[in-house]
Formats: sequence, structure tokens, C-alpha cells
Amino acid sequence: MLLLCALASLRLKILPMNITDLIAQHLIEVHEGGNWTEIDIASTVKDVTLKEATTITNASPNTIAALLHHITFWNREVAQRAKGIKTEIDEWNGFHHPALNTETDWQHLKEDNIQSAHELVAAIRQFDETKLFEPMDVHTSTAYKNFQGSVEHAHYHLGQMVIIKKLIRSTVA
Repeated sequence: MLLLCALASLRLKILPMNITDLIAQHLIEVHEGGNWTEIDIASTVKDVTLKEATTITNASPNTIAALLHHITFWNREVAQRAKGIKTEIDEWNGFHHPALNTETDWQHLKEDNIQSAHELVAAIRQFDETKLFEPMDVHTSTAYKNFQGSVEHAHYHLGQMVIIKKLIRSTVA
């Protein structure tokens, strides 16, 4: 019994004990790996070429690049909300991205996505957990819904990117 109590005590010291840390961990995992789905954004787009990233398919009006930019846009949108900065969402909703003319441009977009994830993770971890279930501003839902929604949002669009990538590669072969 003493051993079980010691193990339980040790476990409590290792695991994050607040919701913001848990959400932040889930967000970085969907971007960089280690989540329960065993698929992540960085690994998915790592071998995607510029041509593949900008190919429109019958499966979606959005390209892999547009989806990645959209996730990046929303990571920053929610990070700003977490800091109390009022934002406005344009008609493109983060889907319109600068032209990608070179593989370097595409690489920068992939890096920018990871950077945006780290920015949001930092904002989530710094957020006052006592305000988690309050609206972030008059036009948004609670901070919890914004943060948890960001994780769900990334998973949703990751799924689209995986399907588009498979579709592109299956039509080429």
C-alpha cells in the first residue's frame, strides 16, 4: 500500500495538473507529434512538394498550403485573443495566403505554422486558468472553447490534408 501511495504521489508530480497545460500539450502534439492519433501536421507536410501543396483537387476547394495557412492564421488569432487583443477576421478567414513561388516559400509556410503553434501554446500556458470559462471578449465563446477548439480545428484540417495528399499521390501513380 505504501508503494502505491508513493507511485501515485510521483505520478502527480510528473503530469501537468491544470487544464491549460493539458490543452497546450495537445496542441503542440497535433503540430509536432506524440498525440493519440499518431499523425501530426509537421510529419504530414514534411515530404509534400510545392506542387502538391498548391494542387486543387475535387476533394476540396482548398489546397494543402491553404489549409496550413488557415491553421496558422487561427493559431495566431486565438493567441491574440488570449492576450486580450481584439482582432477582426477578414472575409478569407485565413485561407488566402501569399503566393508560394518556390520550395523555399513553402518551407517558410511550414516553419511559420510550427512557430504559430508555439505562440499559441505560450499564450495558453500563460492564461489565467480562473478565467478559462469566461468569454474571451464580447464576440467569442469561452477561453476554454477557443483553446480546446484550436486543438480540434488543427486535427480536423490535418485530416483534410492527409486525404488531399493521398488523393494527389494516388492520381499521379
